[in-house]
Amino acid sequence: MGSQLSTKLMTKFKIVINCGPCQDFIEKCIASVKAQSLTSWEGYVTVDPCGDNTYAFALRAAAGDPRIRVKQNERRRYSMCNLVHAIQWSNAEPEDVIATLDGDDWFADDDALRTIAEAYEEFDCWITYGSWLANVVGPSGRPNGCWPAYPEGTTDFRRHRFLGTAVRTWKRWLWDHLRDSDLRNEAGEYVRVSEDQIIMIPLLEMCGTSRAKHIAAPIMVYNKTVKYPFDQTITDEGVRNGYLIDSRPPYARLEAKVYGTVGEFVG
Repeated sequence: MGSQLSTKLMTKFKIVINCGPCQDFIEKCIASVKAQSLTSWEGYVTVDPCGDNTYAFALRAAAGDPRIRVKQNERRRYSMCNLVHAIQWSNAEPEDVIATLDGDDWFADDDALRTIAEAYEEFDCWITYGSWLANVVGPSGRPNGCWPAYPEGTTDFRRHRFLGTAVRTWKRWLWDHLRDSDLRNEAGEYVRVSEDQIIMIPLLEMCGTSRAKHIAAPIMVYNKTVKYPFDQTITDEGVRNGYLIDSRPPYARLEAKVYGTVGEFVG
């Protein structure tokens, strides 16, 4: 993707940043967004209250930049619920690109959004995925994160090894085709874990590999230094969510863009 294309990029981003207890990293995360060479973005930061200073530090990091909005929930709602509400909050247009970032991760360089925008405009894709680098060295002696693309022509995304890794982005119009009920568990609550697969697998089914662009260059740093307390209920829910993904019917492939609110998200 060359410099000729990068001079006329039209892609607009809505960046959704979800935060648990990440007071030590949220300022680095927001700073990496503010440093982007592509400036056509807005950021929506949602903080779950976890008894630390994440909210205060997020406000401090965002101060003076009207493109960044920060709010804190009254109670912990977790990533899926926060994502649904943040997309509504953003008033994203159909062709706007939703990009997700955890509050304890950050963009790897100042051209991350530019790289994603070039993919959308050069390949006319509907979603992008990959790649990241861990900030710790893996067993191989190198940082993990550069996962491969789905093989061209893949159709059974529910049985294939999941490769829809961060940075995950998609067009708003495609998001609107997701059924709200498919983002929830058996009890009707938004899932608290496995949200990446629950979102990306249907999106991949709808667009196929021809409209999904894998980005090989690592554009995000995945923070593996942070250790959260073990929660057996979250682990158990992750197992149940795996069964949910396998048991639900796949989405039909879309042959062309279809605008309109289909998902009927109810909050």
